[in-house]
Amino acid sequence: MQTLIDISVPITENMAVWPGAPRTEIGFRRSMAKGDKSNNSNLFMNCHTGTHVDAPLHFVADGTAVEQMLLDSMIGEAFVVDLSAHPEIETDDLEKLWPRRPVKRVLLKTRNSALWETRSHEFVSDYCALSQKAAEWFLEKRVALIGIDYLSIQKFGDSPIVHELLLSAGVVILEGINLSDVNQGFYELFCLPLNLVGAEGAPARAVLKYTGEPI
Repeated sequence: MQTLIDISVPITENMAVWPGAPRTEIGFRRSMAKGDKSNNSNLFMNCHTGTHVDAPLHFVADGTAVEQMLLDSMIGEAFVVDLSAHPEIETDDLEKLWPRRPVKRVLLKTRNSALWETRSHEFVSDYCALSQKAAEWFLEKRVALIGIDYLSIQKFGDSPIVHELLLSAGVVILEGINLSDVNQGFYELFCLPLNLVGAEGAPARAVLKYTGEPI
């Protein structure tokens, strides 16, 4: 197994984005191929495109913004739970797969991860996500971070209750990760969002290091 596993999705101009969000744009403002002395690019993208974190401000009017989020919640031991064989995230399945010792950070590997390989350029609305019941189950487990392998932790077209419950409780939501190459188990998570002052979300680079710790 690799020492480090990058679970961030590549940022490209034709990557999938949330419906209504602007397309990602990457372009040279200076180009050596055109005679400039250096290459210099501009990047335009929505804060919730690709791998990103949601701050409480995303769905809580007076919530914490990105620059106020504690990095401690995003760096440290994380448990990857493999639900890829299950069509939905059910609490009964989570109970069976949950480790015996406490978990502070959990990453949900679902059927979504395969979409980054097969349909990365188009938005898929029937992705796997949390129900209100599942969100409440995680709150009972007192997790500090939940990561999921698509662009939203709640189902497309649902009310924002899942976001509201988790963000109001101070849970960091990490969305848009790819766990295709990750097996169930314990890892060290390193997730560093851009320090965007006043923003409700931010692109992030997320990497796992396998620890070999028993479940």
